[in-house]
Amino acid sequence: MSKLMYLLLMIFFLNPTWANTHYHQHPVSPLANALRTGTDTNGNALYLCRAKLFNSIQPGKTWAGYGRCNVPYGGKEYVLSQFTIPNQKEFGRYSWELNAEHALLMGKDTNGNPLFVCQSNFNGSIQPGKTWPGYSHCNISYGGREIITDNFRILSRPSEIIVRAQPPVHRHPSPNRHYHY
Repeated sequence: MSKLMYLLLMIFFLNPTWANTHYHQHPVSPLANALRTGTDTNGNALYLCRAKLFNSIQPGKTWAGYGRCNVPYGGKEYVLSQFTIPNQKEFGRYSWELNAEHALLMGKDTNGNPLFVCQSNFNGSIQPGKTWPGYSHCNISYGGREIITDNFRILSRPSEIIVRAQPPVHRHPSPNRHYHY
């Protein structure tokens, strides 16, 4: 009996289900909830970032493992290490539109005027950039420079489509159990 008791105690204490479970906690990527705004020429996803530059708040681009925000400004591509990555949930439903009618505010220029995020096909990629009211271009940062593009889309709230309901249809049963509308 003592051997049986010893065996049961050994099984109980050596059983892995009784051991303390250890969980590894992995840090969440800062881009996990970021708004994807394009795809670079190497296929990497590009995400929205915002940075302060010359007393303005500029939209820019970043990507996984980069740790900086590239902003187009004054003919140059500024690489900034102090920046924020907005959560895509802040924007609710959004779409890329051809006009700025429902554009989402993403920053302010040095005069306090609004800046919007745009995206343009460039060099086999989709590059995010900035535009503003009354300006018919999208300024992107690429290869160390600010590049002005003409064909672009603007990050916007989807415009509402109003659908008018048809007047109610009155159904009248017929003697043969078919309905006529």
